Amino acid sequence: MLKSLQIKNIALIESLDIDFSKGLTILSGETGAGKSIIIDSINFVLGKKIDKSIIRYGSDKAVVSALFDCFNDSNTYKLLEEMDIDIEDNEILLKRSLDLDGKNVCTINGQKVNLTMLKQVALTLVDIYGQNETSQVLQPNSHLKILDEYAGKKIENIKNEQIKLYNEYKECLKTLAQYGSISQVAQNVDLYEFQINEIESAELQEGEEEELIQKRHKMNNSQYIISSLSQAYECLDGDNDINIVSSLSSVKNNLNTVSNYDSSVDSLIERIENLQAEAKDISQEVEKIANDCEFDQEEYNAIEERLSLIRNLKKKYGASIEEINNFLQDVKSKYDFLTEGESKVAQLENDKIVLKQKLYDNSILLSNERKKIADDLSKKIEKELAQLGMKGAKFAAKFKEIGPIDSILDIPLNGLDEMEFIFSANPGQPLKELNKIISGGELSRFMLALKSIIADLDDVSIMIFDEIDSGISGETAQVVAEKLYKISLNKQVLAITHLPQLASMADNNYLITKYTKDNVTKTTLEYLDGDNLYNEIARLIGGNKDSEYAILHAKEMKKHANSLK
Repeated sequence: MLKSLQIKNIALIESLDIDFSKGLTILSGETGAGKSIIIDSINFVLGKKIDKSIIRYGSDKAVVSALFDCFNDSNTYKLLEEMDIDIEDNEILLKRSLDLDGKNVCTINGQKVNLTMLKQVALTLVDIYGQNETSQVLQPNSHLKILDEYAGKKIENIKNEQIKLYNEYKECLKTLAQYGSISQVAQNVDLYEFQINEIESAELQEGEEEELIQKRHKMNNSQYIISSLSQAYECLDGDNDINIVSSLSSVKNNLNTVSNYDSSVDSLIERIENLQAEAKDISQEVEKIANDCEFDQEEYNAIEERLSLIRNLKKKYGASIEEINNFLQDVKSKYDFLTEGESKVAQLENDKIVLKQKLYDNSILLSNERKKIADDLSKKIEKELAQLGMKGAKFAAKFKEIGPIDSILDIPLNGLDEMEFIFSANPGQPLKELNKIISGGELSRFMLALKSIIADLDDVSIMIFDEIDSGISGETAQVVAEKLYKISLNKQVLAITHLPQLASMADNNYLITKYTKDNVTKTTLEYLDGDNLYNEIARLIGGNKDSEYAILHAKEMKKHANSLK
């Protein structure tokens, strides 16, 4: 719902704040009072391209803000979530300004957005119908969705079957793509068997490559290692007299001599003996390591050969031994499948043909049902249009012909139909695409007829009609008023009109007036109730608002409208 509109420096409007309510809101006023300025302002804040001449004379910037209550508007929420825009208290504030340099600034809930983003959000909130206006319903890519939603369960059940067959068909194609066609089976079996044997015969172990690389590195540096170990051994317990073991022995002998005179060194002698034993043990370990480090050419060649094998397998089957083993399991699965024989692949090929035929047949069934529904919708819309004073108008759904199954490479999830609505306002005139309709009055009445039937099918909660009364009066005007009210029971409806029937049916009335003060012309808006409302209805009837009979007529029209609600 549009809660409020704030307009600053748009055409004749200096500053105007309007609060809106639910139901049917009618805006009326004398010709030239500025009713179109209100629509222009709404179009402006909804992102329509507009010339900077709209900026009020003497001002440097025009600004319009629109506050919406978007409770339960799922499409709006989804779009704002994608744009990373926060919503608080179910409200959305659209704001747009335009300066004399032609610079636009657009925001949604205070966050700056571009004009395209503003338009996208606006399309989920408001439909405007008037001269040269467009809406979601006028977009051909939405027509099939509208038709399916209008059809309800009849189409839904067929589409559910379409989804089921589509998923089965795609799964069949996926399986065939994994295992190949019949002509490839024998070749694939041989290939998979070779790959399995090659990997399994290698008997790869996790961490093996790292261990081999470390061992090779050690062998490559064996001479340096042996030399260092030999020097270490010589220092510990070598043939020369200057080594740790012999030095500790000398220390022990000297302390033994002292022990004859001072027993306090006995504990030191014990510690020296421990050091002697530890040094001897270390020297033996060093000697053993040195002996084991002798370079073995055969072992070195074996390591290089093993590493080469691992590198070769990694190039073919995966970047690590873990990936190679995963590849092995996958190939084994394929091999097990293919070794069941060509009959399995043949069965899949047959399943593909059968499923595609079923999918095609269901698409034809879906198309035929859509055409029946489209005929029903067309008749209802033409009936509505006749009631709205367009007795010669024609409406239809134009379907693109579906070719034979052999000509179709892919069958979409939503069926094979390509369809759009076509319309003719006058007898003898060809039906044309909706987005090529020119007359604003025709467009507004067509949308009113369509929305009278399918008003609850979309998530757009606000409808604005401009020029809906163009070329109508009398009984037709009363029909238009009643249809607008009917739609307003579930959607907020705003309409600009010259018709007293529409003004009488409204839940809320506003009077747009133009006045001049100090040689400056301005447009303003006044909420009408009580006598002011009766005066405006009397004016629209064509009578003198000061006339007793005109006022009585206005009151009777309002009373009649209330009785219909």
